[in-house]
Amino acid sequence: MKTRTITSAFILLVTVPLIIFSQYIIYPIALAVLSLFATYEILRAIGVEREYILSVPAYILSCALPFGSFFVTNEKSSIYLLTIAALMFFYLIYIMGVSVFSKGRISYKTIAEVFMSITYVVVSFSALSIIRYINREVGVFWLALVFIVSWVSDSMAYIVGSLIGKHKLIPEISPKKTVEGAIGGVVGAIIAFLLYGLILDLAIEEMEVRYFVLAIYAAILAVVSQLGDLIASLIKREHGVKDYSNLLPGHGGIMDRFDSILAVSTILLILCLVVPPIIIV
Repeated sequence: MKTRTITSAFILLVTVPLIIFSQYIIYPIALAVLSLFATYEILRAIGVEREYILSVPAYILSCALPFGSFFVTNEKSSIYLLTIAALMFFYLIYIMGVSVFSKGRISYKTIAEVFMSITYVVVSFSALSIIRYINREVGVFWLALVFIVSWVSDSMAYIVGSLIGKHKLIPEISPKKTVEGAIGGVVGAIIAFLLYGLILDLAIEEMEVRYFVLAIYAAILAVVSQLGDLIASLIKREHGVKDYSNLLPGHGGIMDRFDSILAVSTILLILCLVVPPIIIV
């Protein structure tokens, strides 16, 4: 527990300044590095990290796409999103071709799992970058929502589940999670989002906070956040892996620590593009 607490404090001390100073290029560089580690971890869990014909292009994409988001503006956003979709499709065709010419050595099932996993990691880390730069006036406030919902939902689910949790959520995947904890995570996220919106509303005169939208988004994202945790657990369970790596003592790897954040980032980006919860007027 001591090791886990120290690591958590370190992560917090690094993450908060990165968000605050995310207008600088150090932020997308950090995301590119994290994306690279996460890509390696998930390929390692699948067991193909040494299949360099599959992994090397994945590593390139995992670094290039989150970093490239730094240069995105409102005008270029649709072009960049299309570029991401195109590159991921080219990667799909490429690895399917690899499977064909491997003459059965690399199965289609393996290719499918690799593509789904790499798309999840690369697109999610790219979204963490795009959401910051797609609207440079309010992007940093949108970005903070990703971390707020992930941390609050996870913490409240644990606290409520420990105190009053009686009904197991999905014991086959995560034995400790409870229905009561999941509900507590959603309620906690809604309260946290509304408090965050109120602080911004009071602190920044030209800020317009859409409280109803924030509450709806909090509920949606809290569910997605907890689902992200379960998805990461499912992958580990199916491949007999306890932790994705030992990079973060007490937490495991990047995929262990960012499982909820990765699930939330792309969904929040889509939601913000449809109906922004926070705007400058």
